[in-house]
Amino acid sequence: MAATAVATAVVVSGCSVGPPPEDFATGDAVLAMRVEEGGEDSSYLVLVSPNGKTRAIELDRVDGAGISWTEDGVTTSDRSHDYAIDESGLTANERTSGGNELETQHEWYRVPVGAGTLVGFSPEDASKDPFVTYIDGDSGKATSRVSLYGETSTAAVCGERVFSSGRGTSTKAYEDDSDSIPESQWDLAALTSVYPHDGMDVLSTLQPSSFPGTTSPCVGGMVYEGWENDDDQHFVRVWNTAKGTPTAKTAVDHEIVYPEDDSSRIGGPMRVTVSDGRLFWVVDNTMWSAPLPTTEAGPIRAREAGYLEGYVGLDAEALTYASTAVFTVAEDSELHERKWSRSRSRHDDRVWTELTELSLVRTELASWKSSVALEVALKDVDFPTKDVQITALAINPEWMAENGE
Repeated sequence: MAATAVATAVVVSGCSVGPPPEDFATGDAVLAMRVEEGGEDSSYLVLVSPNGKTRAIELDRVDGAGISWTEDGVTTSDRSHDYAIDESGLTANERTSGGNELETQHEWYRVPVGAGTLVGFSPEDASKDPFVTYIDGDSGKATSRVSLYGETSTAAVCGERVFSSGRGTSTKAYEDDSDSIPESQWDLAALTSVYPHDGMDVLSTLQPSSFPGTTSPCVGGMVYEGWENDDDQHFVRVWNTAKGTPTAKTAVDHEIVYPEDDSSRIGGPMRVTVSDGRLFWVVDNTMWSAPLPTTEAGPIRAREAGYLEGYVGLDAEALTYASTAVFTVAEDSELHERKWSRSRSRHDDRVWTELTELSLVRTELASWKSSVALEVALKDVDFPTKDVQITALAINPEWMAENGE
């Protein structure tokens, strides 16, 4: 992947962030993190080696900014650029469409698909349309286009197709067997399938999910999405992506029943994953599990799988899954500096802390056995460690496989 020519200077916190250095490469890194400092407009991408040594670059902060790590390397974004990083260095792509610059205030999802990564954004200017960016894994080049189906709340990959649940629009679907959404249903969600930068077709419309910005698993053509209604009822929605599925069967909701019917206190799943035929999700450091729902309506009963060690970043969904395990970051000393409350929902409360010790913790989904997978060295680092939060994680897939995925 050839790196574009960019300057090598990074401006210190408090000033505008300069372009990152083009020689910033993955090297021997096995862990990537986004670290935010309270009250600052920048964010740090931190790469960690197997012996815990770190390297970091400073980027403009974007709410919800994620990281993907595939066999081609790492991708992440800031307000106006999309970055691809591999063993040869960093490619910085200025985000444009039709000659116009595209700046974002919020990233909704980041999903590997095909030979690249698809990312969904909200525009910085709320009067403009949202957009998607596809980052090619081979070249590191990124292309963007305005999203015709609105801001998406969730995304899943089934083979080469990306399924997004977004607000309905009057846009005519490109495929002949699809219908555009009636104007009376513009306030409903539409399950839309797209190939990266190709046409789209609308599968179904339904009440929107209340947890935007999640990535949902696709298993056997079924997409599983957690959501919560205005009455604090919690559901898992099963989307059937097969062509020709009757509308009544395209989306089926299953209410989650917690032990002692205590669901209003426990909360609903922001993000679910599938392992060994069961659903897993996290609420307030506790992992819950339920049988995989079917396409027939009915409640599903949740059971507590166990408590996730560590809290740093967990309330921001800073966790990542292997096929049989979940990875989180933990600070052993558990020093809470303070909580920063945000207005959108209880899921946006943030725990800010001073990092004195930091570990990557692996928890097996079957046995719930936890172990330290990596200890991060925090002495003489080039990113802030006080009043910070970890907002995203990604793990080198080769290292994950070598360590018993």
